[in-house]
Amino acid sequence: MLDPTVVVHSSESGKTSDLTGIMPIQPKKLFHMDITREATTPPNEQPHVRVGAVLPKWWTLIAFEPTASMMLTDSQAAVAAYIFSDTLDRSEELVISDEIGYRSTFRCLVPERCVESRRYALSDKYTPAEVISDFLVTYVSLKISHVARVFIPICEELHWYLVIVDFKSRRLIILDSLPCVEKHQQRKRNAIKVATYLEAMLDDHIFDDDKSKVVDCSTFWPMTPFGLPTQKNRSNDSGVWVTSWIRECTLKDDFNIQVNDSTRMRLAVDLVLEKYNDLCLVIQENAWQYRTKVEAEHEDIWE
Repeated sequence: MLDPTVVVHSSESGKTSDLTGIMPIQPKKLFHMDITREATTPPNEQPHVRVGAVLPKWWTLIAFEPTASMMLTDSQAAVAAYIFSDTLDRSEELVISDEIGYRSTFRCLVPERCVESRRYALSDKYTPAEVISDFLVTYVSLKISHVARVFIPICEELHWYLVIVDFKSRRLIILDSLPCVEKHQQRKRNAIKVATYLEAMLDDHIFDDDKSKVVDCSTFWPMTPFGLPTQKNRSNDSGVWVTSWIRECTLKDDFNIQVNDSTRMRLAVDLVLEKYNDLCLVIQENAWQYRTKVEAEHEDIWE
């Protein structure tokens, strides 16, 4: 039921770190907040050309085309084409960090596809002690007095929603891009359930650096902010909404974000181009070589 991604924001360090091994263990910037403002230097030192309203015709060979409004740099567009190519090996590794991401993995970010998780940390199958043991290397540096918020994505029958355990306001903030009246109470109960599970984990002595601080997040008040934006029907965007809330709302309480198809592509490009990816430079080089090859094979590419 529960996805493994648990992100902790340290009020002391001001940085985010992932607790599950999906993202880097070391605290670092996980994502570019605005990909249109970031520039990645192409291997051949070509200038950054913005993708305008007219895209090359060879994009018809790609499973997922960017929109002109995304304003990707030329290098980012090449990487996007390489990620979503319909002709390249789907078993190729595009991300190597604590986890491996294959081209086939990124197919879930194609519009209208469900974001899936293959790994779960919080589950009825495991006790809190077992989870701590499994992820000890990642958890060991965490101290409870530094924790401001914990982000816990929950997946129920391919639908995702987010529970934010906010230690400052003592709230369990439930963010759901496709709210359902019939399941509202169930999701509140699930929020309390994961908070109780988290409480049992954080009560372990390895997180203790302040004996006077009591971990009692199971008593926090579950609530849903009023007027949240919602996803489009049949878009299967719930997992993308959850990811975007984690990226954009680390400490702020303004959850009125916007999600569309370009959000999916930005997420894919960010995951590949971030520094924690050991293959970042290799993929950039491969992407430019792939683009050059396709351009040579299609004379009408810029028509």
